[in-house]
Parts: sequence; C-alpha cells; structure tokens
Amino acid sequence: GGTVRIGPSRIIGMMGPSPALHTALHFENLQLEPILSGIWPHPVTGSADGNLDPIHIVGGELQSTGEINADIFDGALTLSHVGARGLFTALPVVHLNARWHHLNLALMTEGTPFGKIEGVLNGYAKKLEVSNGQLQRFDLLLDTVKTDDVPQKISVKAVDNIARLGGGQSPFAGVAGLFVSFFKEFPYRKIGVHATLENDVFRIHGTIRKDGKEYLVKRGFFSGVDVINQSRDNRVGFKDMLKRIKRITDSKGGPIVK
Repeated sequence: GGTVRIGPSRIIGMMGPSPALHTALHFENLQLEPILSGIWPHPVTGSADGNLDPIHIVGGELQSTGEINADIFDGALTLSHVGARGLFTALPVVHLNARWHHLNLALMTEGTPFGKIEGVLNGYAKKLEVSNGQLQRFDLLLDTVKTDDVPQKISVKAVDNIARLGGGQSPFAGVAGLFVSFFKEFPYRKIGVHATLENDVFRIHGTIRKDGKEYLVKRGFFSGVDVINQSRDNRVGFKDMLKRIKRITDSKGGPIVK
C-alpha cells in the first residue's frame, strides 16, 4: 500500500575500478501495517512519506540525504541519515538515526509481553547500526512527557520488567510483594532511560536524578513505585542483555506473589 518511486539515476565510471551510482527514493502514503505485521504483536496503523534524495553508492558504501516521516501510534517518527557500508560483503551494516515525538505508549505496549504503560513518549535512537538482523550499536533515549489528556500509569508487569532490564532486583521483592496482588497498575511521574550499545557493551542509565539516586521510573506524587538504577556503572555484554529480553518476552505473566 503506497507508492515508492526510484530515480532519476545515473552511473559514473561504470567501466572503471570504482563505479558510482547516484539515485533517489521517494515514498508516498506507504502503509505501515503490512510492513510491521511480522514485527509488532498487534496490527499497527499509520503511513509514511518522505524523500531520500540524493542517494550515493560508491565502493560498497551508501549515503543519503533526506528524511522519511511516519504517522504512527498517534505520534510522529522520523528516520534520517540512512546509509550502509559493506554492501557487497557477506555482512553489510545498515545505519540510520531515528527520533520520535508524542507516541502513545498505551498503543505501543498493550498486548505485548513487556506490560502496558500509559503516557506519551519522546526520544531518539542515534547512530543505530544493524548487521545480519542484529543490533550492534545505538544511542537510545526514552523520555516520557506529561500531557493533560493522557494519564501516566504503568502496570505491575512493566515495572518489574524495567527493573530486570536495568539489572536490578524486582521492586516487589520481600514485604513490598505482599501488596502487588491488590494493584494492577501504578501512577508514575516520569520514565527516563538512556541506553547505549558499542563494542558489544550495553549500558543503561536513568535520566531522573534526585538525592544522589538515579531513577528509571519515578513514582507519582502520592503513590506508585520507584525503579532505581542500582549501579551507576551499569554495563553488561549485549548477549546477556538479549537473554534478559528473551526471558521477558517468553514470560506469560507478571511477578508471582506467594
């Protein structure tokens, strides 16, 4: 669904040792649901428009100028600096930048193994690199913003999973776990996560700092649960992080209280 136009295109030095291709891609009303059907656990509506013009391919490296803008999850997603290297090798690397504004977290998380979160999300993914279907580099920011028309609530399951990703203990361990069975969700004031991946080392930090502590999730003014980053030097091998994520996606339910 939608239109993709290619060109105009030209080849320079076709018979030489390093030919160069100059072209462009134009996207019009590209429907996102069929593209994301194999990635997202539920149907996603939205469309994308934009231009990558020009695109230069020289010596196995692709560089582009322009942006692709998508209307998705009641917000906006922009892709830019789309490129690649090692195009003619066994493991080419695709890289890009992404930024998002005013995404509806409830639409994103409802029905996912992670747990439901309500709120509005801003953020970015800079220097994102993918090779052989695997992430190998990124600089990621997830930052909620309060709006008058969208409540800020987080499910017990999502709180527990954020703590797991941060490498900390569940906030529902011990006496606190006795109260979990009485609640399905909690209000929160802010969620702020800054994560990076480089040289197979994953780091995660909270962006909310108060009283010498670093928070991934800050509770509401009168009630809720804080998720504190227990280690300021929180680093882990990315393969270990993928194992954490797999445990979350394989989980059928939230924390169990006995």
